[in-house]
Amino acid sequence: MRKRKLIISGLLVVLILSGLYIYKTGNVTTDASKNNYLAYIPNVDDGTVSIIDTSNQTIVDEIKVGESVSHGIAITPDNLKLYTGDLDDGKVFVYDIKEKKVIKTIETNKRIHGIDISPDGKYVLLASGALEVDDKYNYIQYIDTEIDEVTKTIKSDAKSPAHIDFTKDSKYAYVANVMSNDISIIDIKKGEIIDSIKVGIMPNEVEPSPDDKFVYVANVQEGSISVVDMAVKKEIDKIKVSPGTHGVAVTSDGKYVWTTNRFGKIVAIIDANKREVIKTIELKGEPNHVSISPNGQYAYVTDLESNKLIIFDTKTYKVINELEIGKQPHEIDFAKI
Repeated sequence: MRKRKLIISGLLVVLILSGLYIYKTGNVTTDASKNNYLAYIPNVDDGTVSIIDTSNQTIVDEIKVGESVSHGIAITPDNLKLYTGDLDDGKVFVYDIKEKKVIKTIETNKRIHGIDISPDGKYVLLASGALEVDDKYNYIQYIDTEIDEVTKTIKSDAKSPAHIDFTKDSKYAYVANVMSNDISIIDIKKGEIIDSIKVGIMPNEVEPSPDDKFVYVANVQEGSISVVDMAVKKEIDKIKVSPGTHGVAVTSDGKYVWTTNRFGKIVAIIDANKREVIKTIELKGEPNHVSISPNGQYAYVTDLESNKLIIFDTKTYKVINELEIGKQPHEIDFAKI
């Protein structure tokens, strides 16, 4: 018996030293040799944020925000803070990821639709858009993440800014304006809109290519993806996809563009070089937003109708899991754990 115990102890030492020891955190078993992430998803009609462990594709927690929650969500690059909002009441909540609690409430006095963070983590930008033409929805605000306060408010000439993305160097932001059929370019340092580019009808979301040469824009009413060449600041192509093209994500190698198409009830994959749809996947519900996991292995799709998160293998295009989350799930963001 003593000999057996010594053998087992020796094996454990070898495993620990080789970096292959499996440890347990709460209910989640994690491989210490890998980078693991949590996915955060706002459920608009529930006023909650679902938290998914991407290592085993399970729901591990939920954050209650309010009666409703903003469509966008943002996490700092250091994985310490999450920003979420209450959509119509003008409040942004700063959530401490490690402590699992709200550490600050920021009053914006504006509707909060989109919430996005610059790659350097210095600024969270808020978009106030709605599916209406009204001056009160034409605002973009800055939150300085060092002090967690609104430091700048921009009144846009465009109509109803919805979602925002950034160049990799954090110098510029791109804003999709759903009611004026264009995207705005913001100089982050100046805090000014410096240009606008006409795209398709009802642009909802923008996603730059990894090299920042192109911006892909999901046009809801047109069921298309606009391809914008940033060297000439002009739409150079338009890819017909499916009715209700709403969400867009680009793979880290820049080769493929994933789209969610709400009214066509499909997820579509576009070859970025050929600029054509190479694969469509039919769903029973209403595909809403899509994000590629940090390791590039999975595509996470929220379904507005079935209130599910659907997880695809990006190589085989097969569904590997479906999770029931909250009502009207929207964007997805990731935090490393």
